[in-house]
Amino acid sequence: MIFRWSPGIHVCLALLVSPVLWSQSNRFAAEEEWYISWGYNRSAYAESTVHMWGESPSGGAFDVTLNDARANDMPERFQAKVYFHPGLFTIPQFNARFGKKVRPNWWISAGWDHMKYKLKKEWVEAEGFAPSADFTDETPGAEIAWDGDSLYWGPGFNFEHSDGMNFVRFSAEHEHTLWTSKGGNFALRAFEAVGTGLVVCSTDFRWAGERVKNPQRISGFGVGLHAGLRAQFHRRFMLQMTGHGGALALPWIRLQGPTDAGATQNVQYVEWAFALAYLIGPSHTSDRRGCSTCPGW
Repeated sequence: MIFRWSPGIHVCLALLVSPVLWSQSNRFAAEEEWYISWGYNRSAYAESTVHMWGESPSGGAFDVTLNDARANDMPERFQAKVYFHPGLFTIPQFNARFGKKVRPNWWISAGWDHMKYKLKKEWVEAEGFAPSADFTDETPGAEIAWDGDSLYWGPGFNFEHSDGMNFVRFSAEHEHTLWTSKGGNFALRAFEAVGTGLVVCSTDFRWAGERVKNPQRISGFGVGLHAGLRAQFHRRFMLQMTGHGGALALPWIRLQGPTDAGATQNVQYVEWAFALAYLIGPSHTSDRRGCSTCPGW
């Protein structure tokens, strides 16, 4: 599914980018150093408690909590027509960032991780109630209740953040030089980062066969820790490999349009990603006459 630039994404980016740019003029100063990066990720999720409520197709209300529900990410298999298509390349799970160097070995950055999340089809412990007609052939009007009983989350039911569980975050990054080539064209660095920000979800929800694809909206907030390696080459380019762990609190998930329906959950995850970055700034500019402009970040 194609990632959309929703108002929620714009608001989040404005909130996160403004601290980076607040002291800057309309053009980069000569001494500034920046990077911009794009890459892709895979994620794994811990078991989560998902609380859902709303009105079912049969007209009755449901209020159900799934305990210790498991989920997968939703990677897009590699296809050149998707990954290199200007209108489709945001379908895969991607990472996009830009950063500014603020002190030796310190950067601040803003961007987002476009992750995806889908509950598994399996038996799960449930609490709450729903119209019995949603699960059996009984006449509408009766109700079924669970109190720690098993519920099969299977055909006719679905819960996924498939247009993105977008963690729009602001991060502080610290790096250490491990090795630099004699001419300064190549370097290997380790880095750690801590980030926080808002989460924008687009939730594809199906209950008793009725599907509602909800638009992107601010659904919560999160924190994350990152660590990885950066391999700089040809002065202007950098390949980054990252491991990332975090926690997201999502109390404002929308399920069914304008009605009083929604969901809440807390998600813990690990993510691994790679990205290609382009470096901007005078200390990344080649100088054939000497090395006064060799990389120093």
